[in-house]
Formats: sequence, structure tokens, C-alpha cells
Amino acid sequence: MTDVIAWACLNGELMPADAARVPIWDRGFLFGDAVYEVFRLTRGRLWLEDLHFARLERSLGEMLFEPIDLERLRGRIEATIGAGGVVEGTVYVQLTRGVAPRLHAFPRPPVEPTEVIVVRPYDDGPTRLRRERGVGVISLPDERWGRCDVKSTNLLANVIANERAQRAGCYEAVLFDRDGFVTEATHSSVIWVRGGRLEATAEGRLILPGTTRRFVERLADDAGVDFAAARITLEDLRGVDELMLLGTTIEVMPVTTLDGAPVGSATPGPVATRLQRAHDVAVERWAAGTAAGV
Repeated sequence: MTDVIAWACLNGELMPADAARVPIWDRGFLFGDAVYEVFRLTRGRLWLEDLHFARLERSLGEMLFEPIDLERLRGRIEATIGAGGVVEGTVYVQLTRGVAPRLHAFPRPPVEPTEVIVVRPYDDGPTRLRRERGVGVISLPDERWGRCDVKSTNLLANVIANERAQRAGCYEAVLFDRDGFVTEATHSSVIWVRGGRLEATAEGRLILPGTTRRFVERLADDAGVDFAAARITLEDLRGVDELMLLGTTIEVMPVTTLDGAPVGSATPGPVATRLQRAHDVAVERWAAGTAAGV
């Protein structure tokens, strides 16, 4: 098993990820009719497991899926982790509405969903260096569909925006709506420090309820840092004291430049540094069994 780079479970069957195949009539392939989650695997366990499962359950409900046995899914995830022997990695879970003739209407009667689990190693080293140095981002109009609160596989607009960021030599793209207000980034939450207060755009249909964001809100409260949901225009974002991205693998990522201009001191700021340290401590305590699950 040690030579397997990624291990998969397809509809309950364990196999090397490269051997997994889905039919061309799968609705996830044809319509993006699917939801997904990405978990961080730390010391062989799922970090923020309950938060991720709560979001997955909500996404399934909002997409009008038939009831899914989430306890069975948890068991299959554990089996896939065990089969691959990965201790530090990521777990990708995707559920589609299943295989059926290509019709826009849902299959009637409903068909079995397609369930994919992929466990693969993750090396945090390169990302850790970015956290220490900070990253650059660009700004782009938010052209995504209107239900960004659902973690679906409808990600083409995100992909295009992120490609534009990569071509500009930047790490991410911060998105703004038609009124000029910041929403989030292509695959991470956006959070900032303004007037000594930590702020982020209020959750709603244009914002994915980020698990790392919710956990960082708890860390901020424990650290005595005021947090509030707020609206901010792109122009005002250019003048904040600190700007950060949050995500499952990036954790707390300081942003040092926006559209080529410095943010704050153009170095990782004190709040970002404090939050990342608190995040590291929380993970260590949880992994060591000295803190309750989160």
C-alpha cells in the first residue's frame, strides 16, 4: 500500500484512485449535479470533521438530493484512509445524483447516487512557506452562479478566475460583486483587519460557509480579537490593515499585495500571525487528545 499515491472508494469499492471510473452518463459529469467536501487529514484523523459533515448535509439538502446515509459515508472514509495508509493528507468526497439518461429533470424514480472518496498525501511545506511570507492576489468581478453557499461542483467561473490570478503571478483572486462589494476568493474565504477589528463578509447565497472561517472566528474570540460580519468595497479593501485568506489546506494565509499594491506593511501582520499560531496550537491539542473535537 505504501507505493499508492492516492486511494479511492467508489460506491463502496476500494481501489487505487487511478483505477476509479465513472460512466459518461453520470449527472456529475454531464451537469455538475454534485456536491463535495475536502477534509484535512491530520495524524490519520479528520480535522473539523463535524463542521465539514454539517456543511455537506446542508449542501445535499439545498440541492434536493434524496437522503444519504452519512454514517455509512463516515465508515467508508475511515476504510479508505486505512487502505491507503495516509496519515497527513486530504480526503475528497463527492456525491452526484447518479447515472441516468441525459435529461435536465431529476431521474424518476431516483437512482443511486455516485459516491467517490479519494485519500491522498498532502505536504504542507510549500504552503507553510507562503504563510510565513504572505501572498499576492488580484481582484476580479464575481461571475459565479447564484448559490455559492452550496458546495457544488459548479466551479467553472472559479477556475477561470483562479487561472487569471496564476497568469498574473498571484496566488488567488479576490472577487467583488456588481456593486463593488467583496464576496470571497475563488477557493478560499476572505477576512481582513480594519480599525483593530477582524471582519468578513456576512454569510449568504454569495458566500460559502467556510469551515476554517468559522473555526477562526472561535479562535479570534478566544484570543480577545473582536470579530464582526461586515461589508467592504474593493476600494476600501485596499486600505485595510491586514488581509487574509482562509481555507482547509491554506489555514490562515496572509495577503501582502492586492493588484500589485502593498496591503498594510506588505508583510504578514500581527493578527494573521496570532491566528495562525492559535490554529497550530488548537490542532496540536486536538491531535494529542487534550482538546475536544471541533
